[in-house]
Amino acid sequence: MSSPAPAMPTRGEVATTDPVVAHEWLQAVYSDYQPGESNNRGEFSFRGVHTPLGRSSVSRLRYSMGADNNVAPSDVLLILEPSDGVMKVSLGRDEEVVTPGTPVLFPPHESVSALWADTDAGCVCLQAADVERVAVETTGIESIALRFTGLRPMSPGLGRHWNDAVRYLVGAVLRDPDLSAYPLIVGQLTQLLAAAALDTFPSTALASHPRIPADHATPAVIRRAMDVIDANADRELTLSDVATASGTGARGLRGAFLRHQDTTPTGYARRVRMEHAHRELRAADPAGRDTVPSVAARWGFADPGRFATAYRESYNRMPDETLRG
Repeated sequence: MSSPAPAMPTRGEVATTDPVVAHEWLQAVYSDYQPGESNNRGEFSFRGVHTPLGRSSVSRLRYSMGADNNVAPSDVLLILEPSDGVMKVSLGRDEEVVTPGTPVLFPPHESVSALWADTDAGCVCLQAADVERVAVETTGIESIALRFTGLRPMSPGLGRHWNDAVRYLVGAVLRDPDLSAYPLIVGQLTQLLAAAALDTFPSTALASHPRIPADHATPAVIRRAMDVIDANADRELTLSDVATASGTGARGLRGAFLRHQDTTPTGYARRVRMEHAHRELRAADPAGRDTVPSVAARWGFADPGRFATAYRESYNRMPDETLRG
């Protein structure tokens, strides 16, 4: 099987002293952003860096003046974490003063007002459908109408867990911006962020929908799932994709893999991709353009250090030793 060829990533960045340019950039990046009243008490400056990750994205925003802006209802979920400055978020009658280091959630399908002044913040944008899918896959809920019930994390510790997950993602992308071009990596990072959001912020979805019992997938169903994973190792497949192709439910398939294979479908897929990376390293020309990080990225491994550790556990040698022949 040939290795997946990445598309060129798109990345947006602006630095300006013109509020009009800043607001136009924000509206281009966030279609539901609505500029509000501004209070420019000094020289204005704005800096934004935006990196798409498939249907998700991560951004860094620095806004020097006070402004009262709105985010219109949409199908996206925004989570901001200010590292400096003042931010106040209002949703209906709920109003939260957000201190630096505390993430705050802008729920989908609802209008949120944000007052900020001299603020530096990181922003994660997720599609609501992706978060719903992860909730279904990890809980076995038959159907879901995801609604978040709070803007703050359920505990300070969970807030730190979210911040750590985002810093890991941003750190990986900043180390190698080309990682955002690899579908396998983008899919994994989106899954990580969606799961972290569900773990961090309160929602009614899990309490308001009945759970379905885990179905007992037969060995034949597991074999079909393994065949699907084997044939599509170079593509981004969710657990729901594999379960549907195998004729069973996501939670039932995961349980069956644990019973019969002592791993999850995700763990099996990771092992298959590691085998592809191993074969590619063995076949590569040591003097060619391929490097260990580039091979690892093609097969969904964003962190070269973690890839090297997992590779050594599987093959009892380092990946660069295999590349050198």
